[in-house]
Amino acid sequence: MGSPTKFGSLSQASPQVTGGAVGAVGHRGSPESDRSSWRRGLVLDLTDMREVRIDSNNSCATLGGGALSSDVVSAAEKVGLTAVTGTAGAVGMVGLTLGGGYGPLIGRFGLAADNLLGAEVVLADGSRVITDAEHHPDLFWALRGGGGNFGVVTSARIRLHPVPTVVSGTILYPMFRSADILAGLGEILQGGPDELTVDVVFVPGPDGRPTVYVAPTWSGDLTVGNAENGPVRALAKLGTPVFAEVGPVARSAALAATDAMFPPGRRGALRTRTVQSISGPIAAVLDGAAREFTSPFSAIVWHQFHGAATRPALGSTAFGRREPHLMVELISLWEDNGAEDNADAGDGRSPHLRWLEDVHAALEPFSLPGGYVNFLGPETPDQVANSYGPNTERLLAVKAAVDPDSVFVATPLPTGTVDTGSLPA
Repeated sequence: MGSPTKFGSLSQASPQVTGGAVGAVGHRGSPESDRSSWRRGLVLDLTDMREVRIDSNNSCATLGGGALSSDVVSAAEKVGLTAVTGTAGAVGMVGLTLGGGYGPLIGRFGLAADNLLGAEVVLADGSRVITDAEHHPDLFWALRGGGGNFGVVTSARIRLHPVPTVVSGTILYPMFRSADILAGLGEILQGGPDELTVDVVFVPGPDGRPTVYVAPTWSGDLTVGNAENGPVRALAKLGTPVFAEVGPVARSAALAATDAMFPPGRRGALRTRTVQSISGPIAAVLDGAAREFTSPFSAIVWHQFHGAATRPALGSTAFGRREPHLMVELISLWEDNGAEDNADAGDGRSPHLRWLEDVHAALEPFSLPGGYVNFLGPETPDQVANSYGPNTERLLAVKAAVDPDSVFVATPLPTGTVDTGSLPA
């Protein structure tokens, strides 16, 4: 490739950047980390850069740094393709991908990061580089799971797949059957096919009582996935569901359904833990936490990591964990109704934050080190320190090479030694 294009040093773009940081906004971060604003530094807003170009002949897409997951999926569906995204359409595709990208196609096609083919990046010195497996390979390695800490990704090229329609749906069970449901689900998922990925959500039901929401996605042959005795409908036979509706659905519709569950405008915070499986003690923690929801908008979600995502070597990308596991997402959301919802719970925290942090702490004894970086913030330095495992040294070396003054801050990076162990004894 030719000489890089110079845009002028970003560290000299404004006096506010000196001693501060630059954040690129295109991926909606966790509410509590508030990556859309910074006390010291500049925010680079990429939300107008939403162009998506589909190359159906080569099954790939080139997208702007601010494109949403729904933008990409909707464009790809028109030519019978889809992208590996998360569960929501309102999430920025580039930010999701840079941090890893769990999602309903993970078992068949891996993480969103595993489907990144290349990117255009503006570095801190103002140079523009095109990176892929052959050009600036260390930077390309870091972008696949290392977050947006290395420059501004103004465009990305991603792999697409011929799965515009999946078998998905909603299966709701009463909370009092949660132990049986989770035990039965664990048996089904153990050694299950790559095509079947199952998220499980603990969420308040329409009557306010917590329910167990089983959300399957089958990305294989639709006839197999939609069969009455097939693997998807088996999930509705773990007990007597309160509600069950399963069938073929366009991926764009599935993303929109999740967006409808979590509309913007509410106050909120996230935490995350990583567990090997849902054991009895973990199930008890989740069951108890769901019964203590402080808001009808909060939820606990587990995301399955299996199949194709487990097969790349741990060092092949920056993403820090490749063995099968479950990523637990703790979501506290509430309406800002003034003093009642923001009242001090007696220890300096609102009741919603106290619930969140108490559940996060209760899961710690059963959790693996580290966590999913797209959901981590400065509140959890112990998890940040272990989020990249043996990839930490190389990741920090790339950071030092391309951004020695740490101009860019997105997802948190570790600074110290790591715990390479697994579950505590």
